[in-house]
Amino acid sequence: MESLTDLNPRYTNGPSEPEAGRDDGDLKRTLLAGVIGAILASAGYLIYSRLEEDQKHAIRQSVGKFVEDKISDVRSQLKF
Repeated sequence: MESLTDLNPRYTNGPSEPEAGRDDGDLKRTLLAGVIGAILASAGYLIYSRLEEDQKHAIRQSVGKFVEDKISDVRSQLKF
């Protein structure tokens, strides 16, 4: 009887040589994406906090309308 490791070598206990390097690269890319996302979110918050109240209200309304439209689209596709 064949074991799972015989069928697919990815299921071995230790990482194989090509996978070990790939995992390190994936971790670096994931961390980089997180750092870039945090910087963009911080910049967006800084810009938003400096807006006047009427501009903030307009943004809230447009985002609310966008979210409502997307929720209705999903509901219509799932037929809720």
